[in-house]
Amino acid sequence: MKGRETIEVEVRGIRLEAETVRSFELWPVAGELPRFTAGAHLDVQVLPDVLRQYSLTNPHERHRYVIAVHRDPAGAGGSMRMHDAVTIGSRLSVSVPRNHFPLNERAEHSVFVAGGIGVTPLLAMVRRLSELGRSWVFYYCARTPGRAAFLRELHDLADTCAGGTLHCVFDGEPGAASLNLDDALGAHRGHADFYCCGPEPLMEAFSKTLAGVAPERIHLEYFKAPAADASVDADAFTVVLARRGKTLRVPAGRSILEVLRENGVPTLSSCRQGICGTCETAVIEGEPDHRDHVLTPRERASNQTMMICVSRCKGERLTLDI
Repeated sequence: MKGRETIEVEVRGIRLEAETVRSFELWPVAGELPRFTAGAHLDVQVLPDVLRQYSLTNPHERHRYVIAVHRDPAGAGGSMRMHDAVTIGSRLSVSVPRNHFPLNERAEHSVFVAGGIGVTPLLAMVRRLSELGRSWVFYYCARTPGRAAFLRELHDLADTCAGGTLHCVFDGEPGAASLNLDDALGAHRGHADFYCCGPEPLMEAFSKTLAGVAPERIHLEYFKAPAADASVDADAFTVVLARRGKTLRVPAGRSILEVLRENGVPTLSSCRQGICGTCETAVIEGEPDHRDHVLTPRERASNQTMMICVSRCKGERLTLDI
């Protein structure tokens, strides 16, 4: 994580939360940890060249961070490394927490839809709302109870919070039905904030169901970016690196990030899909064509920053603070 503040932490607890999910307690090697808010995530240096993002699941504590990792044999190797090589006493480098998926603590009511490991950022949110005495309803979708991480904690929160309600849908069981989003969300359209994190089909259905709801009341956290239309990358443009006094051409089909790296310009990145925020870069001049899933509509309209792994230029020229 060269170029970004890092914290050295020690793994002091590992717990099996579901059949393929383990949680990791990360304690500071020295001092207190930086503050964070519900919905925040960490960059974790899993290997020297592998950076992964994991949501914080615990309350706003200063003595530890808790993350949960789903073991994915089909992934790029980060989750396998966390499950197979990280043990009690292991030390890791992590970033200061960042939050691109913040909780609106003042909402009249909050509705959550989690699919699988998408429960992780939402768990921290319902914990916070329960502390505040706010009302919430949580729809948890998983194949089976054994694959639903933090199920006991969610039941306990719903039982102890007067305004909390939990509904579980296990569609991998014989005769089970999938979550009916029209029924689940319909009654709350006029007064709630809505949050969703999970697989792409669930996220897409969630967004379609809430068509017409004010965008500022819909909050999405992607683990994988929706499929993009390759035809929209047809136009080339020029990028000016203000601090380096360098001008580069970004051809069709290539990202700013790729061009920078090809020209020896060091850059921070991780997902390369516009979902983690690691490559966020300040814009000095020009109008970005925002294609990320991190910035809010208001942040996009301000054109102050952009994700250089996916976003492009609406005109001929962009000047970046690089």
